[in-house]
Amino acid sequence: MGVSGSEPIDLESGPDELNNDNLKSAVWTHFERKKNGGDVTATCIHCQKTLGAKPKNGTTHLRTHLDRCKRLRQPDVRQKLLTGIMGKANIKPELGNYTFDQEFARKELGSMVILHEYPLSIVDHVGFRRYSSALQPLFKVPTRNTIKNDIMKIYDHERVQTMKLLEEVRSRIAITTDLWTSGNQKKGFMAVTSHFIDEDFVLQSRLLRYVFYLLQ
Repeated sequence: MGVSGSEPIDLESGPDELNNDNLKSAVWTHFERKKNGGDVTATCIHCQKTLGAKPKNGTTHLRTHLDRCKRLRQPDVRQKLLTGIMGKANIKPELGNYTFDQEFARKELGSMVILHEYPLSIVDHVGFRRYSSALQPLFKVPTRNTIKNDIMKIYDHERVQTMKLLEEVRSRIAITTDLWTSGNQKKGFMAVTSHFIDEDFVLQSRLLRYVFYLLQ
């Protein structure tokens, strides 16, 4: 029962949640502010650790916590990926588990370097590393020596597959040569290419070799 002329007191009320909308620092997107009596606290939304959050304390200690927060630096490997399942009438989207594959990502990086003639030093570029971290924090950007070895593995695999394919060709094989210049490095090359008709009567072409030559 409350005292006449006064407001009733709820002894079981917990900390009051505060709104972060008026706070300018981006650090508050990682914390939930609460007021408990005269104290203001900030709870990390990643690891649930509670820190002091009075205005006089600033946000330096909050940033320090984010740099050390293990849950933020090592997110759950199992991610939800929106996939489409083909049905009889339409496509029904649903969430499915996705596991990040470091080896597959490295292979795709090597394929990208080959396809676009990027320099191996791209893995040392600060902008590329920051972008990779933002896109997938679990991806460990390899060194240029590692990506070079990955590219050589791709080459060895493609070479074996090409030789097997040529051994099975029943039609005649035409050999052509072509001179071309690398767009980024401005170096000249002579490419040796094979052409043949496969069993489905489709014209196929496979690069057999290229030789570096000096531009005049």
